[in-house]
Amino acid sequence: MQAIASAHEELRREHQIDAFFSGNGGDNIFCAIRSASPFVDRFMAQGPRHGLFDTLRDLSDLTGASGATILRHAWDRYRDCSRPVKLHRDTSGLSSAAIAELDVPRPPHPWMEAPEGTPPGKAAHVRLLARAHRSIELYPRRSHPQHVAPLLSQPIVETCLSIPTWQWIEGGRDRAVARAAFKPIVPVQLLRRTSKGGPGGFMQRIFQANAEHAGDLLRTGLLARAGLLDLRTLEGASQPTVAGFEKAQRILALCAAESWVRWWTDVRAS
Repeated sequence: MQAIASAHEELRREHQIDAFFSGNGGDNIFCAIRSASPFVDRFMAQGPRHGLFDTLRDLSDLTGASGATILRHAWDRYRDCSRPVKLHRDTSGLSSAAIAELDVPRPPHPWMEAPEGTPPGKAAHVRLLARAHRSIELYPRRSHPQHVAPLLSQPIVETCLSIPTWQWIEGGRDRAVARAAFKPIVPVQLLRRTSKGGPGGFMQRIFQANAEHAGDLLRTGLLARAGLLDLRTLEGASQPTVAGFEKAQRILALCAAESWVRWWTDVRAS
């Protein structure tokens, strides 16, 4: 985000900019989910019709999972429809005391409580939309141009939420409705792609260059002093493995939290 902010700041100095426009929230509102929920949604809406097996094939093509695996997960999703949604929390790097504190019941976000009878896939679609809100405001309004995310405008949100989840994976491709909508104007190479780049590699390089400093920051920091961290998460973070990669990203997130706490502590002290 700092690299993106730097590029935006340079553009702002060179040009008269009134707003930044971005595609933030696209994956969320275009229902980029990879689970058995679309199969359950179609079964609840249409019953065991022929189209249900089309969705089973689409999910298999999309995820690479076998039909038996998808059916097993679909059955689990169907049984859990009436149960409260369990929100995923990343507790890696946290102490047992901090994890226990997170387990204390708290009022849920209203979008997490779907009305009775809501298909699980559509409930997941709404939860994705809630997650998109963290990328709506990029910078402070008083000092920067506003950020506009057209894909999260009300007409587009209402239209996308009205589309059944199984239509979003037709043909074994995610975001299938959006791909079809933009077919006349987007190059076929982009329409067919199934993956895209991300900041992961850049974050890994940042960690490798600052691993020692990151460890010192957490070991001597306020979070550790408050008993919130399990410092064993620092072990093996530099290894070139998936586990090491995930640990490195988590450590950077904990360092950001530590820096945030220190900033507020310094402000109050002054």
